[in-house]
Amino acid sequence: MHIPFRNARIKPIVVGALKYSGFLTRHLPVAAGATGNARYCYAVWMRHFVGLLGYNKGKIPGEVLELGPGDSLGAGIAALLSGAEQYWALEVIKYWDVPRNLRILDELVVLFRNKTPIPDNNEFPLLRPSLEDYRFPSEILTDRILEESLRKDRLDQIRHEISVPDDPGNHFIKFRVPWYQTDIIRPESADFIFSQAVLQHIDYINHAFVAMHTWLAPQGFMSHVTDYSSLGFTRYWNGHWTMTDLEWKIMKGGRKFLTNRLTHSAYVKLHKEFKLRILEVKTVTKPNEIPENQLVKNFRNLPEEDLTTFCSWIISVKE
Repeated sequence: MHIPFRNARIKPIVVGALKYSGFLTRHLPVAAGATGNARYCYAVWMRHFVGLLGYNKGKIPGEVLELGPGDSLGAGIAALLSGAEQYWALEVIKYWDVPRNLRILDELVVLFRNKTPIPDNNEFPLLRPSLEDYRFPSEILTDRILEESLRKDRLDQIRHEISVPDDPGNHFIKFRVPWYQTDIIRPESADFIFSQAVLQHIDYINHAFVAMHTWLAPQGFMSHVTDYSSLGFTRYWNGHWTMTDLEWKIMKGGRKFLTNRLTHSAYVKLHKEFKLRILEVKTVTKPNEIPENQLVKNFRNLPEEDLTTFCSWIISVKE
């Protein structure tokens, strides 16, 4: 017999209900993750960048798109300091602000000038993926590349564009909030699309893949880290698969985002459907502690791999 909310934590339900309040929505601070920390942004970008370099012959991507940058544009700014020519920030809600982005720019410049090793999992234990080598990629980001990417007039222009983010004449930094329409970016123009624990928050995930496939250039690459957990909303890390759609809707409450509850195999299938050839998959697993009779109908026949895959990093290429 199905017992409603058997594995739910009480606090998320209460908070979700309170977020239906217009007063709270207007007055509570809006935040989205840890991207207000420059070293974290550096660590995120460098992980995706190093992963990309293993498959694109060490070529620095020209046009870079990020889904869900969160509290700052830090990872995208790091992409520009790596030599990328243009960065698109695609969000549903504008979380970042000018002073924060300017501070992070200055801090990132120091990290690149010092050829700082990539912060590892001792500093950010929850950050995925783990790397085999955390050294600064000097073989790609050579002194010559860094001299060009950190040129004073280039940095001055990036700083100016951060200060006037809505200027349509900006070249280095562009953003779209919200980003639902596929025609906001020129088709087949992006060299690299990446996201850090974002895809699981997108309810209309098929539409997101349509958009990414539209924007990605032939032989363009994608790199996505996806979290398959309940995000702490249930007693079990994968307890969200024990709830009906109605129960999960109630759990979400007035929150803008939760998790779409898709499994690892569902994302693998989406890549294949959109002719995005998977080049590498890294997964982090956790034991499945849910009795089979507690899984609801939608998830009753999940393979063991899905029930134990906590998060994944998928690198793919558009063929």
